[in-house]
Amino acid sequence: MDSSRKADVSRGVVLPCVALVVIFALGVVTGQHATYVAMMAVVPMLAAVFTGLAFTAIVAGVTLLAGLVLVFFPADEAVGDSIIPLVALVVFSAIALAVSRIRKVDEVFAPAPVERRKPMQFQLQTQADTDSMTGLLNRRGAIRALGSRNTASERVVAFLDCDLFRAINDEYGSDVGDEFLQAVAGRLRHSLPAHDTVARWDGDEFLLAVAADGTSAAPALERVVGSINGHPIRTTAGPIPATVSVGAALWGPGQELEDVIARAGRALYAAKNGGRGQVVVDGQTRAE
Repeated sequence: MDSSRKADVSRGVVLPCVALVVIFALGVVTGQHATYVAMMAVVPMLAAVFTGLAFTAIVAGVTLLAGLVLVFFPADEAVGDSIIPLVALVVFSAIALAVSRIRKVDEVFAPAPVERRKPMQFQLQTQADTDSMTGLLNRRGAIRALGSRNTASERVVAFLDCDLFRAINDEYGSDVGDEFLQAVAGRLRHSLPAHDTVARWDGDEFLLAVAADGTSAAPALERVVGSINGHPIRTTAGPIPATVSVGAALWGPGQELEDVIARAGRALYAAKNGGRGQVVVDGQTRAE
């Protein structure tokens, strides 16, 4: 319970009690019982505004009892004069209980506080941005992580495609194919620094965003490719030879991600058509 809520509850407990004692005492001292019985109607309403249903019911019961005491003991004025105020007190007590009940229902169905919603929203967002099979970012998560425009230093965006993956799926089945992709994802994740982006883009295609400039882009990507090419992937069906092709494009400050992705896609096409197992950066081929 936060501090503001605690303060409200404290006021809800203290104010009705003080108000009841003061009104009752004034009724006894002045002898104007009917007037002060009517004033008691405010007491359960105070409890309903600041506290819960249970405490409001207690306050309403005590207030009604105090009203009866004030009317009948001693009866210095005609009891009939206090009947209407007493009925009003009963009515307002019922209203207070109804108000307290409505507040309780509202609290049950009210949205969670912002500080409680944030972790839940973050968890849902993380799930929506994550590829369930590999644990990498998915396409949506990669785009969200990178943004639409490069505002940082020069980077390279690359597509990495598993060569002949369809043949692996056909020969060994989709379960082994999934194991293959999970192993590739693990090698990509461990071969790049944590600040670089690795995502499963589509099927057996991965997207990489690496901090590199024009001279270091190809060597950086070749190190990534080298962690896979020539090193068979271990699966439940046995080791499977693996090669990958990479097409990349430089992403300079101010450039739109959509344009860079299109250039990287064309570079990947060139890498696949050029014999696979190689890196192509903006049309410049570097064999692995």
